[in-house]
Amino acid sequence: MSTLSLQLVSPDKEHFIGPVEMVVLPGEEGDFSVLPEHAPIITYLRPGKISIIGEQGNKQSYFVASGFVKVDNNNCKVLVDYIKNKEDLNLEDSKKELSNILAKIENEKNQNVVARLKERLVILEEEVNFIENVR
Repeated sequence: MSTLSLQLVSPDKEHFIGPVEMVVLPGEEGDFSVLPEHAPIITYLRPGKISIIGEQGNKQSYFVASGFVKVDNNNCKVLVDYIKNKEDLNLEDSKKELSNILAKIENEKNQNVVARLKERLVILEEEVNFIENVR
């Protein structure tokens, strides 16, 4: 039986490299699974959960803000710009930051700054949702 080789990488770290049974990714149109013999694909990732199921059935979860994935010839390369292991996230800290950003958006006059804050707001909302659902 074929195996799937996974590389999960951010600019500062290799988070996972090795063989897996399956990886579930937050695609643009919804979550999708990658198994051995998956058809070639390149697509963007939206903020959400990456679930890795290892060869022995062990599971790992990460939250990602965005990135892209390339699947080809039983290799899955996932490049992300923001990633957190579920153990590294704190619900109270994320909710506090969310609250702070909402307050900044209300008081900010510069629309370029508001746009950047709203981008961060979307990521934080997904991060809070991730934390609440992985416990």
